[in-house]
Amino acid sequence: MTAQLHIYDTPEATAHAVAELMLTKANEKEKLSLPYNIALSGGSTPKLLFQLLAKDYIDSMPWNIIRLFWVDERCVPPTHAESNFGMTYENLLKQVPIPVANIFRMIGDADPQKEAVRYSTLLEVQLAMVNGLPKFDLVLLGMGDDGHTASIFPDNLSLLQAETTVAVAVHPSSGQKRITLSGNIINAAVQVVFLITGSSKSSVLRQIIQHESGFEQYPASYIQSSKVAFYLDKAAASQLPL
Repeated sequence: MTAQLHIYDTPEATAHAVAELMLTKANEKEKLSLPYNIALSGGSTPKLLFQLLAKDYIDSMPWNIIRLFWVDERCVPPTHAESNFGMTYENLLKQVPIPVANIFRMIGDADPQKEAVRYSTLLEVQLAMVNGLPKFDLVLLGMGDDGHTASIFPDNLSLLQAETTVAVAVHPSSGQKRITLSGNIINAAVQVVFLITGSSKSSVLRQIIQHESGFEQYPASYIQSSKVAFYLDKAAASQLPL
């Protein structure tokens, strides 16, 4: 993996750097009168980013041209505590002036297989098609302690090469069903950003970045967009030979 590494002192500083990246790219799109199509992830680290965007970027971000999609969603209602959309709504969407028409959520409480088909079709309609795949401007990813990203877990690496752009995944421990983008559409994005904080990720991250023995077991190692970048705090990067 050839990756850009951006390392900051704290989770807050890391989130701020990603927010600044998003602002710069969004302003570039606005000048061209183009939308900025972003796929969001859930989790505690994006939550910090969303809170920062809602607090410090409410007036500077060109919200009217930002269009939000989701990387993955748990198969629960949007009011459920585990809903990625619900978390995003509470921490970002209800506080910023983004048009409702620009929000394209995965419907977690729909039939998973049908929702995967619906969302796949939606992406083909809403995004530019390049080489047969819908193209996001930015895919924002996290990484679990087990090296999973999106809802692609180590026991289901086939989703990285799935023919469909959206698939149904199953959490290996809880058995919870999830809807997730597959690896092909993530790798096709203009830009992919991993936002990773915390020392619990440092060992797996080192193995992935250094291509150490066994790194192929981690789904995150297969995200190889030419513009993949890792935004890390010092704790997450603590085992990297910097």
